[in-house]
Formats: sequence, C-alpha cells, structure tokens
Amino acid sequence: MTRRSHARGFTLLETLVALAIAAMVLSGFYNGIATGSVLTARSDVQAGRMVLAAQVLDRVGPDLPLRAGFTERGRDERLNWELVVSALPPPDLRGRVSPDAGLLFLAVTVTEPGQDDDPVVLRAIRYTETPL
Repeated sequence: MTRRSHARGFTLLETLVALAIAAMVLSGFYNGIATGSVLTARSDVQAGRMVLAAQVLDRVGPDLPLRAGFTERGRDERLNWELVVSALPPPDLRGRVSPDAGLLFLAVTVTEPGQDDDPVVLRAIRYTETPL
C-alpha cells in the first residue's frame, strides 16, 4: 500500500483559526453598529432640547416680556426649561461688550429631570429697543 502525500481539505486547527478570525471581525462590526445606535439616540435627545430652546427664544417678545431681570420657567412634556433675560453680558462676553450698548442677553437652559448629563444652553442677544 502506498501512502498519499497530498492531503485534501483543511486541518482542524486551520478551521478553528479561521473561525476565530471571523468571530473577531464580526464582533467588531457589531460593536460599531451598537455604538452608532447609541450615538444616534443621544443626538436625537440633544436635537429635541435644541428645538425646545429655540421655540422658547422665539416666544420672547410676542409672548414673553423682553425686559432685564425677567426669568421664566416651564415644562414641556419631559423637559424643563428656564429663560433668563439680563442686561449684563455673560462672563465670556464681559469686557468685550459695552454695558451701555442697549443690549439684552437671553439664555434658555433645557434639562431633563433626573438626568445628570449637561444641559443645553442657547443664548441670544437682542436690542432693548428696535434700532432705526
């Protein structure tokens, strides 16, 4: 009897190594998809907060008074918001804006009760009187 010198197929070790490599590649794809869906959900929440802050800012003037010292708090479905109108610029603008410029500084802060993540703060600058 003669022995064959040419082996056919893969050895068990080669098959196991190929399966291990395929498992690592597939787990990397799964982690990427899972991370993407988490980031998408977070961005949707942030976008909702920004929309609410913009809606509150749009109400200043027609529905909410535009005067220094005015503060209003409210709740919209699951989000809390706070509007502050000030004659003083925020700390990052102090020294760059003249206090006699006739400007009011508005800030809307939107938070979700029970969440420890950073609030969304939308700021705007408006004239106290309409310039001609």
